[in-house]
Amino acid sequence: MALGCGAKCAKGVLITFNLIFWLSGCALIAFGIYILIEEEKTSMFRLFTEGGDPETSNSYAHLQYLAFAYIGIGGLVFIVGFFGCCGAMQENKCMLVTYFIFLFIILGCELAVGVLAVFFQEKEIDGLEEKFRDTLKNKYGTDPSITQAIDLAQSKFECCGVRDASDYLDSSWKRKSGGDKSVSPTCCVLRNPQQPDSHLNPQPLNESRCQRDDSLNLKFRHQAGCKNKLEEYLKEESIIFLGLGCLAAALEIFGMIFSICLCKEI
Repeated sequence: MALGCGAKCAKGVLITFNLIFWLSGCALIAFGIYILIEEEKTSMFRLFTEGGDPETSNSYAHLQYLAFAYIGIGGLVFIVGFFGCCGAMQENKCMLVTYFIFLFIILGCELAVGVLAVFFQEKEIDGLEEKFRDTLKNKYGTDPSITQAIDLAQSKFECCGVRDASDYLDSSWKRKSGGDKSVSPTCCVLRNPQQPDSHLNPQPLNESRCQRDDSLNLKFRHQAGCKNKLEEYLKEESIIFLGLGCLAAALEIFGMIFSICLCKEI
């Protein structure tokens, strides 16, 4: 069947859209993999995992599960893009209808991921202080992965403890150290804060003053706790998930409109 000018335009736009659609699928897959393998994020997310036993240090935070969802959605985008291109090029009504249905499903999935990102953010923030304090008290110095995560947070955000350095007072780390140190070395103002591995090899500006429990430590120890900084970090990560989900959803709506326009003319 010969297509009108408007239908030809819709066909051309739909084919072009699917090229962009495939690229968005690549972006979703790449983003999901990045969240899961990037070393700093992987370490930081250990502070947001559920549970209190040592085994949970190897589990995933909620946002990491959403990264898996984005990888799955990205894979689905490749399959759906095939139906869109074939349906447009062959002017096949059945394939265009299938394409529309799958776009609608993907749209729902991406909006769900965006909503869950906000929900998980609020859930994590609500229980963050208690969870972080329990983790610092029982796991710092005993669980290597958790110890590294806390050291990373303290050096990255220039903070100490949950609310302040007093959170170390009844920690297993302090008891194990025999009371020689008041706080972790990453609580101190460091000589090497710009180095990527400063949390693994902290070099305090003045460790003796940093470890004092009087006013002499003010210039040599971070005074603020990490709770607020971690909350800000979690919000920033959640906004990225939400923004990417909304952007991809807008692409789906665009494709759905042009698939309907072309389908009506066939």
